[in-house]
Amino acid sequence: MLVPIDGSRSSFQSEEVAADIADKFGSRVTILHVVPQVIRNLPSEFVQQVSDSIRKEMEDWSLERGKLALEEAKKLFVGKKARINTMLVKFANPAETILKVAEEKGSDIIVIGNRGTGEIEEFSLGSIAEKVSKHAKCSVLIVKKGMRMSKILVAVDGSKHSQKALDYAAQLALKYKASVTLMNVAQTVYPFLKADAVKSIGELIVSSAAKRVKDLKINRRVEIGDPAKTIIEVVKSENYDLIALGSRGLNPAEKFLLGSVSDRIAEHAQCSVLIVK
Repeated sequence: MLVPIDGSRSSFQSEEVAADIADKFGSRVTILHVVPQVIRNLPSEFVQQVSDSIRKEMEDWSLERGKLALEEAKKLFVGKKARINTMLVKFANPAETILKVAEEKGSDIIVIGNRGTGEIEEFSLGSIAEKVSKHAKCSVLIVKKGMRMSKILVAVDGSKHSQKALDYAAQLALKYKASVTLMNVAQTVYPFLKADAVKSIGELIVSSAAKRVKDLKINRRVEIGDPAKTIIEVVKSENYDLIALGSRGLNPAEKFLLGSVSDRIAEHAQCSVLIVK
């Protein structure tokens, strides 16, 4: 497990969730802080005008802040059944570094807050989390809410990625004693098929997915509409804590069902999102 941190409120939430999951699964965890280039937001023509002393002062402050953030994050893992190490990477691109470290470490999941320091809009996806979720080769948990994980929605469409998402979600549900709803959102992309026929295909997909899960009570649900929009609305109105879905759905020739909607859900959902790859 890789846990990138930056000292923000969103980061603190992701650290709490990561510590709790790591404790339940006995995970090996790397806590990573990337110190970005301190004057990266200045126009290039002004960068050279910043004096060495001011640059040094800004860099020293950023380094100390990063070290403090790592120390605070480590405290959340004290007493947990997890193996912890920390990394501080100086003056680098945060998203690129997170992706590189995850690959080098062979991380199976990245747990990241949805918003970084200075970013706004509580449930929207920040620029770093967006890049990580799109380009990581491993699964990504984008934390938008705190510790509660009592209601999990799993989007299923019959693809291999959605099957893996269900497997992940089932493990979490067992550990957290959470309720699980399997939902397929059927799309009427073929005009010659009636809504009832499309919905019956969705019901077959949900039934097949339910057979993969043991020792859990499963709720089943089929809707017709735009997959991303429907899932986002259901999550908001019914107060789910987590959405689990595959990073890719069925290919375009088979696109009855979930399709490739993970980016839109990660961006707009008002709960945490687990994208399984």
